[in-house]
Amino acid sequence: MRVCIVRQTYYPRHRNLRRNAEAILSQGFSVDVICLRQKGEKSRETMNGVNIYRLPLEHRRGSVPRYFFEYSTFFIMTLFTLGWLGFRKRYKVVEVDGMPDFLAFVTLVPRLLGAKVIVFFFDDTPDLFSSTFGVGPNHIVTRLLRLIQRTSARYADRIIVSDGPGHKRSLESNGIPGEKISIVLNVPDSLVFSACHPSIHHAPRYFRLIVLSSILPRYGVQTVIKAIPFLVTEIPNLKVDIVGAGEDLAQIKELARTCRVEENVDFIGWVPQELVPAYVKRADVAIAPMLHDVGLPNKIFDYFALGKPCVVSALPSLTEAFDGSCVLFFKPGDENDMASCILKLYREPKERSSLGAKGRAFYNRVQWSVMRNEYFKVYRECLGKLVGDRQCVA
Repeated sequence: MRVCIVRQTYYPRHRNLRRNAEAILSQGFSVDVICLRQKGEKSRETMNGVNIYRLPLEHRRGSVPRYFFEYSTFFIMTLFTLGWLGFRKRYKVVEVDGMPDFLAFVTLVPRLLGAKVIVFFFDDTPDLFSSTFGVGPNHIVTRLLRLIQRTSARYADRIIVSDGPGHKRSLESNGIPGEKISIVLNVPDSLVFSACHPSIHHAPRYFRLIVLSSILPRYGVQTVIKAIPFLVTEIPNLKVDIVGAGEDLAQIKELARTCRVEENVDFIGWVPQELVPAYVKRADVAIAPMLHDVGLPNKIFDYFALGKPCVVSALPSLTEAFDGSCVLFFKPGDENDMASCILKLYREPKERSSLGAKGRAFYNRVQWSVMRNEYFKVYRECLGKLVGDRQCVA
């Protein structure tokens, strides 16, 4: 049986797209992926058994018109590509991963030919727009995005959300039946993280912090930089690894120079998923400093997977998901409060160890082997008797 996954991102660079495609492949399906193409990538390629169709469009963050151009161009190209492939291959399932939410409607031809449609909401798009552009829930674009999200959800045969119960409740409040919605948390691939065992060990020369993050204002990396002057008064051997890239990297580096802490910061840049565990493993404390509530960031599960004590912004989605026993919360955007939490963990090694162990225990309950079965369950329920007897691989 044939499956197609559509997502406006890059393959194999986008880790959860690759993880999900290979998971479905492991169940005996033939899997195609339609995605963006970066310069130098092949337009058509097979990797580890997954057939990749790359469309000639690159992603660049920018203004609302730029987003509209990218989304509409990808929509049109995908509509024709998926229609052509649908006629040829007769897919049983087409999974469309947001954003944008209206991308769900590229499945028109396969659906008319009998395919089931799964929409995977990785983000709550209206809330993300509001936080990115600093507008309220009643802004005309926010309201339009809410309408598009609701319409896409009603169109789909099944819905998956990765932002936890809050996003599910939001959809239910807009009239989407709860039994149609499944939660699959965006946890890391256990195969990637299995090579690095949980550890609180650190290089004796430095006390090291880590931030896994895109370098954008809403992710709060600037708060970490501003906290460093408070920290170095008690932690002279402090090092901060910032692992990630983004349009605001130059501004963050300039902020580090302005705060005179550039020697305390290592800007690692973007690294492949396979290298992420090595950087997390060598940290003493991990930080998730987001300024706006955009759901459950996968970086926290990366930290938990390797038993790292976490200092996390006290945003509603996070305080609901995690009680205070497995993370330390600080006020979003407050560098003094963040510094206090880090200093507490620096002074109390046993607390670091305990917090890391509790985070690891939380991760064990939701790790990919658990979420993968929830993911497979959506496919089984979507296809009914066609795969009803198929056993999921643990």
